[in-house]
Amino acid sequence: MRLSVHHATHFEFDQPSGHSIHDVRLTPKPASGQRLISWRIDGPGKRSEWLDGHGNQVTTFSVAHQHDQVEIVVQGIYEYIGGDQWLRYAETPTLPAPFWLRNTGLARHDASFDPLVDGLAERASAATKRVEVLHELMKRVCQRIVYKTGVSTVDTTAVEALARGAGVAQDQAHVFIAACRRLGVPARYVSGYLRNDDPELHVGRTSHSWAEAWVPGLEWVGFDPANDMSPRGDSLRVAVGLDYRDAAPVSGRRVGFGDAKMTVEAAIRLIDP
Repeated sequence: MRLSVHHATHFEFDQPSGHSIHDVRLTPKPASGQRLISWRIDGPGKRSEWLDGHGNQVTTFSVAHQHDQVEIVVQGIYEYIGGDQWLRYAETPTLPAPFWLRNTGLARHDASFDPLVDGLAERASAATKRVEVLHELMKRVCQRIVYKTGVSTVDTTAVEALARGAGVAQDQAHVFIAACRRLGVPARYVSGYLRNDDPELHVGRTSHSWAEAWVPGLEWVGFDPANDMSPRGDSLRVAVGLDYRDAAPVSGRRVGFGDAKMTVEAAIRLIDP
């Protein structure tokens, strides 16, 4: 299975900026059986590469002259030839599993999550039962949070999404992560790519989002609540974090006044089945 990626992020400022900085977390971390055929990130200004505290590869573009727009484009091809039931990674964890229990940010939980996780705590504490329990939890989240565009923003919290009962993949991932942490299971947010040319999948016109939970003996196991499935070989991970803000594909800041508009388009297509 081979897939192509074309992902363009465009910023437009209504007043010129003298300096803007853009951090791009879009360098893939292939799983076992996955392979990058090609990958390129293009952007303006001075370029630098570094690792953040969560182990994500970051490309920073710094534009130090007058400008009123910025475009960052990712183009690549990746393939999957494995047959594992879930995506396995050979990386050494940069942070201990308990770090991912932090009740913070967009994936914060409170007592409103207790009905969602009702009856799961005892089995979730047993390593041999955890995968089974997490699949049950994923199904509950998928049923509780209806996939619906236009009802949330990138700043919507898990508590808000749960109360609303609707949202997109980002919201469903946050609710799943918050519920895991409510159960005492370390969990984290994943940003990445999944083909969006399949009408049977819930995938937006930008990048995709899912979650990973810690299972003793298996380490990080992926869960995609938007599609009620474990991420497959066509799911390409690019960044992880406590929530969306830690793993945002593109983030930035600028010197200047006025408003900024961001538009994003991504096409992830199957080119060789």
